Amino acid sequence: MVKKTKLRDINIPRQNPEFFGNKQDIYIPYQAPEGVVGDSYNSVTVNDSLFFNQFHNFNVGNCPTTTLFEEGIGFPGYPYLAQLSLRGEYRIIIETRAEEATREWIRFKHIKKEGYDSSIINKIKAEFKRLNIQDLIKKSLCTEGYFGLVHLYIDLETANHDDEEKQAPLYLTSKKIRKGELRGFKLIDPTWATPVSYDTIDPFTEDFYKPSMWWVLGKKIHASRLITIISQPVPDILKPAYNFGGVPFAFMAKPYVDNWLRTRQSVSDLIKSFSTMVLKTDLSQLLSPGCEELTQRAALMAAYRDNRGLQIVDKETEELTNVATPLTGLAQLQAQAQEHMAAISGIPLVKLLGITPSGLNASSDGEIRCFYDRIAAFQETVLRQPLQKILEIIQLHLFGKIDPDITFDFNSLWQLDELQQSQVNMNIAKTMCDYVSNNILSLSQIKDLLENEDQSALFSFINLKK
Repeated sequence: MVKKTKLRDINIPRQNPEFFGNKQDIYIPYQAPEGVVGDSYNSVTVNDSLFFNQFHNFNVGNCPTTTLFEEGIGFPGYPYLAQLSLRGEYRIIIETRAEEATREWIRFKHIKKEGYDSSIINKIKAEFKRLNIQDLIKKSLCTEGYFGLVHLYIDLETANHDDEEKQAPLYLTSKKIRKGELRGFKLIDPTWATPVSYDTIDPFTEDFYKPSMWWVLGKKIHASRLITIISQPVPDILKPAYNFGGVPFAFMAKPYVDNWLRTRQSVSDLIKSFSTMVLKTDLSQLLSPGCEELTQRAALMAAYRDNRGLQIVDKETEELTNVATPLTGLAQLQAQAQEHMAAISGIPLVKLLGITPSGLNASSDGEIRCFYDRIAAFQETVLRQPLQKILEIIQLHLFGKIDPDITFDFNSLWQLDELQQSQVNMNIAKTMCDYVSNNILSLSQIKDLLENEDQSALFSFINLKK
């Protein structure tokens, strides 16, 4: 028996991507689909609606609104963004960024180098693995890339069937999150969530253009119970239009993907019909009423138009010629249109498209290093805060308290090959032996550092001892 859920009653309004209304529509607050907002909601006009008329005559970009959406500006709605996620060009951009940001993952460490129980770190590692946090963050980045934001719901046992508890603030204390209470984290598609209320009057309040409560399929959830990830934030005046999310990364790449698709199809059509046969004949005799003779002559010509066929023309009145379109430069034009997708995404061609540099001494190492630096900055600005909150919640779940000295670092994306790594290991081993023999470091200190696989901390500790 199939259980009928509330999802079946939700009707997402159909949107025409060719028309998005007039210019000021890019500032109008997002309208959630039916079923997302609960029955107790009273529609109240918020103060930011006072600003909309100011933009009525503001010609954004000096072009029509339809052109704005073609250029990846404005919010087209979640149904349209979901359609973009079905195309491979968008998926490879979004998923490459998500995979690289989570591929080498993180390593936990304790700020104090001495006197801490290393088993605590091991238990945290095991819990992260049990909850599959690495894969969860990767999926979250994919969803955020398509829609502009994503929510991770903190699923606690006390709030499982308690709607009032879900509306209460979640403080990171042992009284609110008791040991063994964490059930996990659930990814919530932004299509099913919209803010309940937010302040638009006092810019000094904490909830100024920052929702304190969210509707999630008719249920109120306090914002502190949601871990929201936004990588491309928008100005305050545009936040209501974007459902308090950011600019979808896929929609930003839309102009470049559209250019590539149009160029690819144009080149394909041109190659298919680059050669045209021209029959010079006496049309005055063929253009009789009904054009039966002209139609039959054209059909006869088309039937024999083949490299292995025999074309027959009248010796006196007809002449057959071939007009061919030059194909020189098409490869460069098509390649440039494809490479523009790498320009907006910041992903090297070898990573995004599998195209390796050509020519003498050509190498993509520099581009890859720059890309890894960009991903490292992305990890710090976008992923650091959500992962820190997850780490603190897991500590309360495991130990009933938060140790502020336990933190984490993102592992470097640039990895050495086997020969380079063996040389590094040999240098580390030689350095450790020298300092142990000179009583600078103890075996227990080195053991603690090696157990946490923290070579950078080992070198820092050695340099400090110098």
